Amino acid sequence: MTTRSDAPSADRTAPSRAAALAHPMRAVSWRSALAVDLSKAGYAVPLRVGIAVGLVLIAGGLLGMRDIAGFAALGALVSAFCRADPYRIRVGRLIALGIGLTLSTAVGGVVGLSGGGLATETVAVSLLAGVAAIFIGALRIAGPGAVVFVFAAAAAAGFVHDLTDLGRAMAAAAIGGVLGAVASLAPWLYAHARRALANGPAVPEPDTSAYDSVLRALSHGGQRYLLAIAGRMMIASAASAVIAAAIGLDHPMWAAMGAIAALQGVDFHVTVSRGIARLIGNITGAAIAAGLLALPLGYWGAVVAIIVFQTIAEITAPINYAICSTAVTPMALLLTALGAGLSPAAAVDRIADTLIGIVVGIIVAALTISATDHLPGSRLA
Repeated sequence: MTTRSDAPSADRTAPSRAAALAHPMRAVSWRSALAVDLSKAGYAVPLRVGIAVGLVLIAGGLLGMRDIAGFAALGALVSAFCRADPYRIRVGRLIALGIGLTLSTAVGGVVGLSGGGLATETVAVSLLAGVAAIFIGALRIAGPGAVVFVFAAAAAAGFVHDLTDLGRAMAAAAIGGVLGAVASLAPWLYAHARRALANGPAVPEPDTSAYDSVLRALSHGGQRYLLAIAGRMMIASAASAVIAAAIGLDHPMWAAMGAIAALQGVDFHVTVSRGIARLIGNITGAAIAAGLLALPLGYWGAVVAIIVFQTIAEITAPINYAICSTAVTPMALLLTALGAGLSPAAAVDRIADTLIGIVVGIIVAALTISATDHLPGSRLA
């Protein structure tokens, strides 16, 4: 695949930082965050993601492993990546994603074993966010982004207390990753299996010569623009967690994830738009989550809700990120509650943490704005 140049265009200069800091207040940013494009709706991939997540949660419940079912569900989210790539190209990338999520779980688990507390977790999660950003960017993988890796690490940090816990969490994430990869490749695997059984003609494959192999793509991870993205994420995630902890919020890693999610937009305008959309979605989603957490759903009720919200999130992700975030918020809180248990008050914490993460993320992005960024509709751009 053709790689993006890390050098800004020679005939462009970076928008001013003042204009960048003012951009979130402008109407164009809010219109962009609220824009809905139904032409991008799709259902096949979201249904496969929902099925993959549902299967591992159901298996975890039936096998009496409800405490680690959430890690398997996070592994199964590999099925949400690479949806635009040819199936043959997906294979290596999905394997790499599964390994990455398992290793992220290991990183968080080691933090939990170390007993280093919030400072250690903040440093580890921030470094992981940067590495994950380079990994995703080098492979040019579309999907939920680096925030999934950080979610897995943060969950493991709170869960792992001994080596047995670490092994179980990693195994669950790996198994979920395998099932997620199979779900993503299901139509392709079915077509090949059907051809083999019928001894029919070869299944036509699209030209994949424009794509680099996984190892070759990863060799481009040192490009300047990828390092800049990683640096933004590390600084913003660490700062957000520190601020959230300083004001007494119970889940500072949620603030770090808010910053990471906002900064997954390559362009500054996209960062602002995603940040606004995520804040809107978190407020509405937290209200839904608070109601659900107050109900005696039990494990199976929570599983049904998680599957429904995850599927809705995948359907709406390309349509409107605010709607997607409205579904992601209760899904993430219910998934966390499976292993740790949460009260309705956690939904309020989620809003506050997300607000901190988004504000810090946008400020960091504005202060590091480059010539490749643009501010639509601004004469100061």
